[in-house]
Amino acid sequence: MPDTTGPARLPVTLINAAALRRMPVPASGGILLVAGSGIVDMTLAELALPGAEMIWTDFRQSSALGRLHQRIDALGGLDRLVLSADGERAEAVFSVMCAILSLLPALRRPGRAQVTLLLDDGPAVASLQEFLQRLAPRLRGDGISVGLEVVLPPAVPAG
Repeated sequence: MPDTTGPARLPVTLINAAALRRMPVPASGGILLVAGSGIVDMTLAELALPGAEMIWTDFRQSSALGRLHQRIDALGGLDRLVLSADGERAEAVFSVMCAILSLLPALRRPGRAQVTLLLDDGPAVASLQEFLQRLAPRLRGDGISVGLEVVLPPAVPAG
């Protein structure tokens, strides 16, 4: 049973730095965490989002995901998770799957938690779709909604 007697908790959103290239800057009104390991992406994120907390994280490393999870727990959990990857790179898509599994306990906000996945099309997208299909019963049971947007490459005009 959630505690409704304490102060209202600000919504917490975690975005990997790569997602900032694929979506508009998130609206304020809560706590924004930006996680990543690329110097360019993280520097640009810090400049674009001066109020956000930058967390240097390698999504391929379980110890880094563990530290990220600890920070999220200290904030009271996670309301929204936004991750982006290149569907051409199996390693990048696998790291998205690992992040979802690692952060799933922090996403348990019945009826409110959201996961948004933004991928460029590629052969690894099918693996993520299969992963989400197998995870769907658990996500539904926990009240977590998932959106997957796959960006197709631009069509080459016949010429």
